[in-house]
Parts: sequence; structure tokens; C-alpha cells
Amino acid sequence: MERLIKGNFKHNRGQLLVEILLAFGLSSILLPALFSGFIAGRSGKVQETLRSQSLAYLKEAEEVVRSVREADWNLFAINGTFHPARQGNAWELAPESEVVDGFTRSIIIADAYRDSDDKLIEIGGTVDPSTKKITLSVSWGILPTQITSTSYYLTRFMGNSVWVNTTQADFDAGVKNGVQVINTSGGEVILANNNRARWCSPALSPGTIDLPDGPPKAVAAFADSVSVDVPNTVFTATAPEDSTPIKMAYLNVTANTDNPTPSLKGIFTLDSAEYSSPSYFPSNPGLDNNFKTHDIKSYIAASGNKYALLATNKPDREVVVIQVSDGITDTYQDPVNHIYKYHTFFNTRMYQGNGSSTPNQDQAPFGSGAVALSVLGTGGYLVSGGYLYVFDLSNIDSKSVSSGLDMVGCRIQLDGYDCQPGSGTDRKYDAGQTGTAWGDTATPAHDDCSDGGNIELYADNQISPVQVSGNTYIFVAVGAGTNPELDIVNATNVPSSSTNPKITNSSCGRISGGASGWKRISSLDFNSRSGTEEAANSVYAKSDGTRAYMSSNGGIDGNDDGNPDSHQFYIIDTATKSSPRFLSGSPSTGAQSGYYNGDATNIQLFPRRSLTVLNGLRAIIVGQDGFSNDEIEPKEYQVLNIENEASPFYCGGINFLPGFNDLTSVSEIDSDNFVYMVANTMEKQLKIVQGGPDSGIYVPSGTFESSAFTVAASSAFNRFTANIAQPAQTNIKMQVGVAAPSGGLCTSASYNFVGPDGNSGSFYSPVGASISGTVPRGTYDTYQNPQSCFKYKTFFDTTDFNQTPTLYDVNVNYSP
Repeated sequence: MERLIKGNFKHNRGQLLVEILLAFGLSSILLPALFSGFIAGRSGKVQETLRSQSLAYLKEAEEVVRSVREADWNLFAINGTFHPARQGNAWELAPESEVVDGFTRSIIIADAYRDSDDKLIEIGGTVDPSTKKITLSVSWGILPTQITSTSYYLTRFMGNSVWVNTTQADFDAGVKNGVQVINTSGGEVILANNNRARWCSPALSPGTIDLPDGPPKAVAAFADSVSVDVPNTVFTATAPEDSTPIKMAYLNVTANTDNPTPSLKGIFTLDSAEYSSPSYFPSNPGLDNNFKTHDIKSYIAASGNKYALLATNKPDREVVVIQVSDGITDTYQDPVNHIYKYHTFFNTRMYQGNGSSTPNQDQAPFGSGAVALSVLGTGGYLVSGGYLYVFDLSNIDSKSVSSGLDMVGCRIQLDGYDCQPGSGTDRKYDAGQTGTAWGDTATPAHDDCSDGGNIELYADNQISPVQVSGNTYIFVAVGAGTNPELDIVNATNVPSSSTNPKITNSSCGRISGGASGWKRISSLDFNSRSGTEEAANSVYAKSDGTRAYMSSNGGIDGNDDGNPDSHQFYIIDTATKSSPRFLSGSPSTGAQSGYYNGDATNIQLFPRRSLTVLNGLRAIIVGQDGFSNDEIEPKEYQVLNIENEASPFYCGGINFLPGFNDLTSVSEIDSDNFVYMVANTMEKQLKIVQGGPDSGIYVPSGTFESSAFTVAASSAFNRFTANIAQPAQTNIKMQVGVAAPSGGLCTSASYNFVGPDGNSGSFYSPVGASISGTVPRGTYDTYQNPQSCFKYKTFFDTTDFNQTPTLYDVNVNYSP
């Protein structure tokens, strides 16, 4: 038994040794992990404690920031790094970060930025002075450094202020044009009463003037857009013949008067005999005085320089540009005889950049030159020899008598041919032709170039450009040698060396083969029946591009069917630019509505020009007696009521036997409206007619511009609300302007009024009985928000002259 026990003991002793060795092995693995876990557990608890303490410091900093912001925004809203500090019983922010019990705490205050939609963004956009970005951080430890942080925005929710316009005195301090302030419920703004002349009861104003030459061919005019005290500007083209000495006359006409008075400011000529001294005559102008002036338009450059553009028959100077002002004073070449400076020119070419010698320069057949001219934005447009040419006015200041205006794109083919009496052939350029080769020919209706009763020498008689949804369209009144009377051109996409077709390709701008964004895209024939004679004398496009108002001779029955081949006046539906049409009817039937022919007397007017007034509710046609040898005397000035587009009718007129060659309209900012005309005479050529609504209480339109409101610099204007009334057939809309003071005064600031998107062409519109919105932040030209000067502008109009919109009050929220 003892041996057995001993044996077992020996056996157990060996097993124990193995177990001990195994235990040591396991310990070498497990003990470090156990010790590490123990240490980590203790460290985790420490870190948790430290993190909790850091959050407490962070929360305290947040409360301090809130407290300081509420106490004084201006002391709070200073960019930098700070820490909390006690000052008596109040908290304040002391510079730099601080160390508290081993924790480093900092408060960073920085600018906040907003985009154009007023949304907060990290960087870029516009600084919002009423909002600050706050970054709080608490850090501790060395390796690694631990940190707790948070970022958020604070706004000046306390201290916002409101500027209110609601009393008669508030509104009386504003600028009123075509509006009045009344006091039926404390103070309101409405349209002004109509105490002026009426369109359908026209009379020539006694104010007239002898122009220096003539009979004048064309007139252009505009009114000042800011003040009724600034005279209206008038330009006339006065050279119907090459030999006529004076080519242009520049006039002022008194504004805001019932009997406007014209006065001559100066002239343009290159006839040396007209100069007071040879020393004033320009040296090497590159232009002589042997040319006609067919048309005239004006252009004001961004610099303020004012120019007159003359359409001439010069083959290498189709447009002659005269500078009349530098924006402040007149720019005379001869200050004694008041002769203005020849500045530069435009020479038609086949395409932009073709600066080759004369054979590669375009010119109209038969020496006609440019017969019609127009300006839209920084673009100039002219027609010559059955083609449309576009040129750039944006850099006009840098041009000279030796460096002409730049052509844009390639020429655009139009319908129509130039005609020369007795030649038996109408002509224009064929594809790829330039210089003095005109291979596209046609046979005139009559050898004397008569067409529709008029002598039609020119392929195209007038143009009217509009811009619609980013697209540029040119409406063309087609004259001689072709069937369509209306062309519509899309001149939006300028061709280049990379377009299809290329700018140098002979198909560029062609009716067949040209790109749709740079060619004639449609046309309309007034009468497609065989043997008819008709030609368009003028076209006037509605600003939205949906209507073309056109004149033709009317009264001529070329195919002897007992009906006139064309009418004196048309309203054309051009809402679809690719397919203009009559309001009803077709070229094969003729217009069935939307046209006018005068009675047995007035049908004899051959209208040369037409336009619309009174928000498109009246049309005016002027011209000459087409049958001057008989005893019938039509009105040479006729007013048409076109409120019902389908049935225009005569509502008034003026007899003036010599007739009129051209007309234009002027609307002053106080809603005084005038038509300026040039008469077919050698004296008293400028004629003026004042017009206005024919019935009702109110004028058709007006504006109200508030007085200037001044706040501290860099204040943010946030939003506004206006209470309004908008009866049926009336409209009211608003814009806002925020600007920097000029000379320390907001009354002298330059305000750019904008809509909700910061665009000067957009407006705030009513929703129910109010207009409201956010004041845009950012810089748009002279518009700057934040800044210290504020105005609003309200636009009123009505087509029911017994109704007016009303502005009751305006509340503007801002953060001083």
C-alpha cells in the first residue's frame, strides 16, 4: 500500500510540474492583459471625467457668449479669439484663450456669409453684419491632445428696427412722377389725375423751330429718366440730298410744360464754309460732306458720352457717328458755330473681321447706302441693299475717324431688292458676293420702281429690334421687289470660325443654309394673290415681341378685283417668331381682322411711319397724301384706337398738307407724353403733339420713389412689407435700393433699384393685398447691402383710367 501511495505520489509530482509550467505560461499571456485592462479602465474613467469637465467649460462659454450678445451686440460682434471673464456681476469676453485647471478654452468669433438666396455659407458670398459664426473649443492633455468643440451662428435677434412710411408727410417727402399723395385714410399714393391732352383730340403744339436744312428725313428723341427739369433730347437727320450742307441738328425741348419749346443746340457738317475758322475744321477726317442722311438714332455710352448715329449713302461709311456730349458739356468741333465732332463710322462688310481692301467691303447697289438704323442695348442694326448688318457699340468711346466700329457676325440676308428707276432690274448681293458685283436680280413691278402706289427704292424700309427671353429678334418692313412685307430675323447666336456654317462660309446668314440663330427665320406676305402690289413702309415691334404694328399704302387695287391690295395699318401676331400671322385671315385671303383702312378721305394717306402710345392702346400713323393732285385731303396725322385689336378705328387726326417724314414718341417721367415729328417742309420742320388718355380720371402710369433713409454704416436691410390695393386692370410692383452715401449723404447716393434676385429688371409683385420680400444681400452695380442708405420704388399703371392701384404703407426691417 505504501509503495502504491509513493508510486502515485511520484506520478502526481510529475504531473504537478507540468501544471506549474503550464500555469506560468498562461500567466505570461494573461497577466499583461489583465494589468493593461486594469490600467485602461482607470484611464477611461479619468478621460470620461475630463471630457465631462470640458463639456461643462464649453457650456459655460456658450452661456457667456449668449449673455454678452444680449447685453450689447456691438461689443460682442468683434472678430477674434476670446475667453470668458467676470467684470463685477457681469460676464465679458477677454482677448485670447485661457487655461483653467489644465484645460485650454477659446471662443472664436468670425464673420458669417450669405449667398444671393440669403442662405448661410462657409465662405464667399456677402458678409452679414447681423450674424456671427461662433466656434467654442476646450482642449487638454499633451499626447494626444483631446478637444471638445462646437460651431454655431448667432444673430442680432434683439435690436432690429423698422422704418415706416405711412403718413401723408412720409410720402410727400418722396419723388412723385405721374402719381399723387392723398389722405383718405392717413396717407396713400395713387396715380395722378389726367389733366393733360388726349390722344384722340390731337393738336399741333405752337412750339416749333426752323431746322438748319431739310426737309428732314428722320427724328429720334428721348426724355431724361431721372428729372422732369432736364430738357428732352431730339436729333434730326436733315440731309435728303448729297449736296445738303447740314447733315444733323441736335435740339433740346423743354420738359414738364404743356407748350414745349424747342431750341437748337448745334449741328453737324463737314462743309468747311460752315466753320467759323479754318483752325476748327477737322484734319484728315477720312470723310467728305457729300452724302445723304436717311435715318438717325442716339446712343449713350457707359461713360456718359452721348452720340448721334447717322445712316448714310456712303459706300464705305454707311454709319457716321457724331459725338455731341461727354456727359457733362457739349463736345463741339467748332464752339463758335456749334458744330459737333465727327467721332467714328461703321463700314458694312460681308462678315466680321474682314478688313480687306475696298472690293471686299459691302455697299448697296445704285448708291442707296444704309436706309434704316436702330439701336438695342450695345448693338447697332442697319439695313442696306437687302441685308441686315450688326455692329458693336460697347467700345464706341475707343474708336476714331480712322478706326471704325466693329461688325458682329456676318451679314444677314433679307427679302427685298434695291430698285433704280429706269434700270429695269432690281439688285442685291448673291451668296459670297461683295464689292460692286450684285448677281441676285429681280424685275420691278414698274419701271419707275412704283409698288403699291409708292416709289419703292429700297429693299427694306425700317427695322425694330426687341429682346425676348435672352433672344434678339429684328422685325423688318420689307419694301421693293419682293412678296413678303414682314421679315423676322433671329440675331441671337453670333457666328464664328467654329460654328456651322462658319462665319466665312458663303451660307452664313443666308435664308437658305444659315444657322437658325443668325438668319431670317420667318416672313409674312400681306397679299399672295396674283397681280397685287403692296409694300411695307414701317414696322414697330411691341417690347415683348408678341405684336408687330405695320403700315402699308392701302387703297391700291393692282389686280383690279375691287379690293385694296393692302391696308394702311396692320396688327400682326408675332408671338410665335417662326410663324407670324394675321389676327385672322391668311396671305391668300388677306387680313380678316386686325387692320385699318381710312374712310374715303383718309384712305388717301400713304403712311410712312407708325408707332403705338398709351400702353399700346393707340396707334399713330403719319405720312403724305398719296394723291396730291386731287381735291381730297386726308389727315396726314391719324390716331387709331386699337383697344380692340381685331377692329382698329380712327379716333382723331390733323391736316398738314406737306405731310410728315418721320415720328417718334417721348414719355417724361411725370407721365407727360408727346409725339415729335419732322415735317416735309423747309421751315418750322419740328412738330410736336401732346397726348394722353382720352377718358377716365387717371394717367396710365407713374412711379413713386421714397425719400432716402439713413442708418449706421454696414447695417443690413432684411425685409419689407407694403400694404397695397390692386383693382382689376391695374398693376403695382416694387423694387428696393441700398447704396453707399455720396459725400456723406444718402440723398446724393446713386441707387440701383432691384427686385428679389438683385436684378434691375425684376420686381416684387403683389400677393393678395400686400407686397413683401427679402431685401437682397450683395453688390449689384451701385446696389450694396449691407450699407447705410435705403430707398424703395413703386411702379403704378392702369389700362382702366377710372381705376388706380394704391400704396398704403411700407415697413422696412433692418439691423442697425
